[in-house]
Amino acid sequence: MMRVGWNKSKSNEGFTLIEVLVTVVIAAIFIITFSQLHIVQSRVGNIMNSYDAADMLAYNNLRTYAYGTSPNWFDCVYSGGNPQPMTVLDSTAPVEGIPSPVRQTIIATAPYGCGGGSSGIGYPIKVVSTVTYDTDSKVVVHATYSTY
Repeated sequence: MMRVGWNKSKSNEGFTLIEVLVTVVIAAIFIITFSQLHIVQSRVGNIMNSYDAADMLAYNNLRTYAYGTSPNWFDCVYSGGNPQPMTVLDSTAPVEGIPSPVRQTIIATAPYGCGGGSSGIGYPIKVVSTVTYDTDSKVVVHATYSTY
């Protein structure tokens, strides 16, 4: 006849409840950390995309008015013995890829005076293209000189 009884030897197989809980807590900490990192990375990416779009807009505006042929659009006007700045563009309109409100300005000045220089080319004019965007007024500026 065979006797059935309790096996009094201890088995070391498996995990204790404490080990499982510690593992779950550590896994949760990693998941939360990586999800927060992903959220921050997405926000920084959006900010950089907006900045890049505003930067390209300011640069393209500058190219439109400052590069190429002589700026026939510029009228040098004196007031009080000094050349006055000329606003070439002042526009507020939505632009795709840039958070509103978006304001574009182009201002041209003749810092060295109006008229022709000794070479007959003319004095330089300074052209400044500015794009202000977003509700907290982020600014991108491009500037160059062009002959008048």
